[in-house]
Amino acid sequence: MRRTRGSLGRTVVAAVLPALAVGCVSGGPLDPDGPALPVPPDDVPLVVVSGSDLTGPDGGVRRALIDRWNEVATVKAELVELPATANEQRAELIGGLQSGVARYDVLNLDVTWIPEFAEAGLIAELDEELAAPAFVADTAAGGWWRDRLYAVPFNTDVGLLYYRDDLISPTDVRNGPLSAVYRRMVTRGEGVYVTQLRPYEGLTVNTLEALWSVVPDAELVDGRGAYVGRVEELERGLTELATIADTDGGGPRISAASLDADESAAIDVFAVPAGGEGDGRPGAGPALMRNWPFALNRVAERADPAIRLGATTLPGPGALGGQSLAVAANSPRAEMAERLISFLTADRDNQERLLEAGFAPALEAAYGIGEHGAADPPDCARPRPVERGSGLPPDEPWRPDREEYAALLWCALDGARARPATPYYQQFSAIIQEEVTAMLTSGSGQNARTTAENLHRRLPRALEGRLDEDPLGEGRLGEGAPGAEDHAG
Repeated sequence: MRRTRGSLGRTVVAAVLPALAVGCVSGGPLDPDGPALPVPPDDVPLVVVSGSDLTGPDGGVRRALIDRWNEVATVKAELVELPATANEQRAELIGGLQSGVARYDVLNLDVTWIPEFAEAGLIAELDEELAAPAFVADTAAGGWWRDRLYAVPFNTDVGLLYYRDDLISPTDVRNGPLSAVYRRMVTRGEGVYVTQLRPYEGLTVNTLEALWSVVPDAELVDGRGAYVGRVEELERGLTELATIADTDGGGPRISAASLDADESAAIDVFAVPAGGEGDGRPGAGPALMRNWPFALNRVAERADPAIRLGATTLPGPGALGGQSLAVAANSPRAEMAERLISFLTADRDNQERLLEAGFAPALEAAYGIGEHGAADPPDCARPRPVERGSGLPPDEPWRPDREEYAALLWCALDGARARPATPYYQQFSAIIQEEVTAMLTSGSGQNARTTAENLHRRLPRALEGRLDEDPLGEGRLGEGAPGAEDHAG
């Protein structure tokens, strides 16, 4: 299905407006050779700043972990939550740190922000021992920039494919790419798949995953942050995404809600409650949903207990997400801040609590696997889905078997790929959102080939920090939709 063109000029990549207004942050008032800030007394808490935590009331699991630190530490910590959208979080952090007004000690950063904050001198280089614990997959690599450690993975993230076992076979779900899964489904009068195609980071993630599902080794950015993409590979990935999003061909269709959906909206469409949309009819609602691990608990709590649900790995590599902990460059208590980071990232009990709350922990041992775990790594060539049978009592929300769920996350992370590491990631993502939205827009006349050529022309400039001129003169980098929730990767 294609989005109508009428609002393209004002609604396309507005999620990145704060990013483009700030640009790639280029330093600030921080002077490493200037006088050190006075060290606050021990009764003044460390300030930990993070995006909102949707895993529970009153700050969720992150606040609970800060409370655990406060039970044993002399210097307490205080959690400060930023606005719900990722772009608002980033803009507030940059503004506060560059102005010198913010007095943060520990920053919980989206993994894609680390090179930008490091390059700008907003976060401090860390003791490399903090990266010594065994972290799952490539999560620890995201904390390094130009061979220096700036952040340590707190929780990671990777997409999962949720499905309804009454509408599609789990075997079919795993035989991708996704467009092939579509064709095996019986044609229905409503969308069979819901994902996040609103112009924000979720659209970038879906675009990258579509590319990697058909060109697993495709690279867009090298280790130095320079563009290395190929038009032919981009076209293949964009053709796959367009096929997934197409509802005009008379076959199985994506849910129209996907074009305006973020993570929460996708859950609203997928988790059909009893007596809700479609009156709980068998067959009502999509059969498939792409979402992050946090969605599992939400879906389990909201879906009709009569519906059999499952989750498995995506048909191709997922995009690696998550948050990492860094020390603010102007923190006068860097050593104590590093101790808190170690407590949150290297302690198995703390990381296991993240797993229980629905996050994907970064520490290997939290999965019961590896040097300090009880089990060998699972066979990821044949990952087992986690499933809920039908007939669950309404007052008993489903929770998957812990070991099966940990093994599924392990395999999803094992096959995941990191998004490009660059100080200009926000600009990179903004251009992808703009061009792909145009491709999915009815009446735009922009196909996969044209979109690939546009990206191939525009991305090199963005990755060099040069502002991109809009060749159509439509202000497509202007106003528009808000950014993603904290869980958007």
